[in-house]
Amino acid sequence: MTLTCEELVDLLVDYLGGELPDEQVDAIKSHVCGCGSCGVYIETYQLTITVTRALPKCEAPLPPSCEARLRAALGL
Repeated sequence: MTLTCEELVDLLVDYLGGELPDEQVDAIKSHVCGCGSCGVYIETYQLTITVTRALPKCEAPLPPSCEARLRAALGL
């Protein structure tokens, strides 16, 4: 089984969550061995998860102006 970069991205969340069958895991590892860009993408994605989980929990709501800017930036 071979994967394209787009297919790898579609499987990334399940891959990092350990939810893929061995055949797909092997295909991802094989793809990353030949695609440095995807290797960097996975490392960056994993680092983002690690950093986000390390952030302190905030119980206070965002100030309305900040929430409005964030929603606008996200297109919500």
